Amino acid sequence: MSGDTESQNTTEAPATVDSLLEDNGEPQQQLSADQLREIQKLLMGGGPLTQDSGASQPTNQSFVEWGSSPCEVGSKNKEIHCPRCPSKICLADTAVLVESEMKMSRYKVDAPESEVVTKFWLLTSLMAFENIGVSHLVENIKFLSCADCEVGPIGWHDITDKTKFYIAAERVRYVE
Repeated sequence: MSGDTESQNTTEAPATVDSLLEDNGEPQQQLSADQLREIQKLLMGGGPLTQDSGASQPTNQSFVEWGSSPCEVGSKNKEIHCPRCPSKICLADTAVLVESEMKMSRYKVDAPESEVVTKFWLLTSLMAFENIGVSHLVENIKFLSCADCEVGPIGWHDITDKTKFYIAAERVRYVE
């Protein structure tokens, strides 16, 4: 009888990422390919992420590009997202728009090999990010990218100043 129950549980589609990551309340050591696909589907908007986090459910957010609404130096940011995937880079009001110059390599195929970027969102802590990837060190600079799809560089950090992380304003999308 318990064998029937187990086979019913494995054919039933899990409702949350939490249910996929746990087996009888204990964390699983390895996940099957089907479980990984189900987690990816949930993370990309296919359902709730956890049993008790209704706020994490996907919404029909529309994104806008840089320049679609006026923004002055010193103003606070809107919610910032990756330019390629739906990953959230940082929450609203966590960064301030500043002017600074940085020569950054291209991140789009049709862009020049490198360009000087002048408008950045300044965050004062690595912990202020929701999702960010960090490159290897290049002459005291670590370039920032999306941690999910690895598009970048979308920003930079000079390791000599641990309180300044810059996100290029024109290389990200915003929630409208």
